[in-house]
Amino acid sequence: MSTLSSVRGFARPASLSFGRAVALLAGGVVVGIEHVMTRAELARSRRQLAQLDERLLRDIGLDRATARIEANKGFWS
Repeated sequence: MSTLSSVRGFARPASLSFGRAVALLAGGVVVGIEHVMTRAELARSRRQLAQLDERLLRDIGLDRATARIEANKGFWS
């Protein structure tokens, strides 16, 4: 068997069964939900950052201006 024919055999598109299509769609939905949840957690963390006092900001190595910039970023950032 030549190398070209073995590559052609490997490169044939597999048929997509209904079950496989549903599994791919469900996986995409799960990834989307995880992405939204991650963004929501980031937004919550930014709101908490905005509420920290100067002493706590200094402890984590931030100044008020940097914390304000980060806290004002949107949900999508």
